[in-house]
Amino acid sequence: MPDAPNRTRRRLLLLGLAGTSATAAGVFGFEHWRKRHAAAGPDRAPFLSPTGMLTQRRRLGRTGLEIGVVGIGAGDLDGTGPIHRAVAKGINYLDTSCCYGRGSSETLVGRAIKETPSLRDQLVLATKWDASARMPKATILASLDESLKRMNTDHVEIMQIHALGDKFPGDDGFARLDNPELYAAMDEAKQSGKVRFFGATGHVGNRSAILSHAIDKGFDMILVRMNVLDYETASIPKLLAHAKEKDVGVVVMKSQPQGGMMPPGFESSKWNIYQANLRWCLSKDIACVVHSGVGTDEKVQDAAIGAVHDEVTWNDGADDPALLRRYADALSPHYCRTCADAACVDECPEAIAIPSVLRAFMYDKHYGWPEQALETYGALPEGERWSERCASCSACTDACPYGVDAAGRVRSARASLG
Repeated sequence: MPDAPNRTRRRLLLLGLAGTSATAAGVFGFEHWRKRHAAAGPDRAPFLSPTGMLTQRRRLGRTGLEIGVVGIGAGDLDGTGPIHRAVAKGINYLDTSCCYGRGSSETLVGRAIKETPSLRDQLVLATKWDASARMPKATILASLDESLKRMNTDHVEIMQIHALGDKFPGDDGFARLDNPELYAAMDEAKQSGKVRFFGATGHVGNRSAILSHAIDKGFDMILVRMNVLDYETASIPKLLAHAKEKDVGVVVMKSQPQGGMMPPGFESSKWNIYQANLRWCLSKDIACVVHSGVGTDEKVQDAAIGAVHDEVTWNDGADDPALLRRYADALSPHYCRTCADAACVDECPEAIAIPSVLRAFMYDKHYGWPEQALETYGALPEGERWSERCASCSACTDACPYGVDAAGRVRSARASLG
């Protein structure tokens, strides 16, 4: 565990926003945008007019697919209406999975396509399969066929291997990428026309190394957790550079650290951190940011479009980089980074899978995803999610260089999910 000066230096490095270059300045100029759009009302941050359209497109690497810079993350779909609205407003990228709601997310996508068949041609559709390190080709392909059936389509643009490094007990991410049956399934799926391109996804602390391995294995795109709080410490700049070198497309998830939680001191702020976080991500070399709210909430759709709608100038005294730094500093002790060199895990006397437990806690408390939280928590072996010693031990909290109360969250997860 680093000493106090090193912890401070590490946090300052983390919160550095890659300088205040002209690009970054444009991205962080939301306060100026807010002032120019003051007609939205003084009591809350403004949203783009519902007539606004998403017109910005970026190329998804060597796939050649032109996708909107914000997309639908379909992990929380509860109806088809927001899908239709999002597409009508120019949002064309939709990311779902065979496991979201145990397939219910794909089913809702299929229902939307059935309601409006022309919708399929307007969507760049990405889903996922849960291919384990020893899963045979036939099982992997059967998962694909089930997904296609649920979605009322005969193909998807992108099929991704899901959540490398934490989907299965003992999953290190790399072994799943070295399964020859996976590549045999990929070849057959592409030859049959059921899948055009393949991707890999990662949430965990060492996701940069895992997804870099996926790039070297020939995957066409990656979906990566990326936000201002652990951009540097998770080696994301190195990953993005590798992706650019190989012309691999990058889509970002979890752009809102801790599920968009406003930290102490920001509760009454009129600053729209959701839009600021989107702008920050889009200042990097990526194609798209997906967010679950885009698939469920009209205001979130409009806020996402508004975040990229106007050019923002930087010469009127706005100081958004400093404001974002203060936000990140305030949020830091509340945000688990699932560090690659997890000091909390190293110091735990009972070998609790602390990052996974804290992710389940976050899904439950901050994302409002109780089913996903229960699934994530329940997938852990019992001895890796709780020990009676956890009731009084604070070793993981003491070890965290960012001050996260990991022990308290392990106990809270036990109370709400156990």
